Amino acid sequence: MSPEQSAQIDALLERAEMDGSSKELMRSFFDSISGQPQFGKIISLFGRFPAVFENFCKCFSLKKEFLAKGKSEAEWNQFLSAEDEVLSKLE
Repeated sequence: MSPEQSAQIDALLERAEMDGSSKELMRSFFDSISGQPQFGKIISLFGRFPAVFENFCKCFSLKKEFLAKGKSEAEWNQFLSAEDEVLSKLE
């Protein structure tokens, strides 16, 4: 991650309403995707639209809590599929 990208992440995490361990986990996540071409666009989007970043943080925290209860990544994906199915029926 470049110093500029790191500073952008720091600014985002500064305003995130998350505990320290969640922020470090999110920093690690951002570091893992920093080499992808769309990374700059994602960070820019979060900077321009704080509500999008806030919702991302909430989802990130929910997944962290879900996995902390001993659930697996596959169970998380199954949960999301079930939610998507329910929401698609409401349209």
